[in-house]
Amino acid sequence: MKELNIPLLSHAGDEASFTTADNSLGDPLLLELPLRIGVTVIAAHISTTGEQNGQEQFHRIMPLFERYENLYTDISSLTQINKLGYLAEALQQSNLLSRMIYGSDYPLPFFPLVSPWYHLPHISAADARYIHNMENLFDKDVSLKMAFGVPNEVFSRSAALLKNRAPMEKSAELELMPGSKQATLRRPSN
Repeated sequence: MKELNIPLLSHAGDEASFTTADNSLGDPLLLELPLRIGVTVIAAHISTTGEQNGQEQFHRIMPLFERYENLYTDISSLTQINKLGYLAEALQQSNLLSRMIYGSDYPLPFFPLVSPWYHLPHISAADARYIHNMENLFDKDVSLKMAFGVPNEVFSRSAALLKNRAPMEKSAELELMPGSKQATLRRPSN
């Protein structure tokens, strides 16, 4: 992934949308290996649910943003009722703003899990009413996050992250080496 400049998007934090999940795999510290070797990592949801070793996942991931310039996070799911307050807290983290990218967590924002009315401590009643009456569901998601004060560049940053990846040669392929758990990129010799 590093050689091809392809970012790794990984769920971070506990998973509650499925009946069974191994939440130990949501520990954001597990992202350190790809970060150390230089892979651009996008930690979904800023690790906003659950805890590991007595520490909230959200607070567990924060030091990683100080250590790794190649760590980003998306803001998907942060307006859901089970994550109230996390988007407002995240926007107060100055080291995090330049690492945020937009995410919708589709289709979840279009269920009763998300409503502008849940966020009246952070947005005005007029904004909540305006967003509530919008017909386009994606516009609602973006508008709610903008009402929170999410900077405009968060909504376009993913394009820059994905734009700079290396083109893959048609004949190059990934291959799993016998007896190894690591895939390697095999390029044709010229």
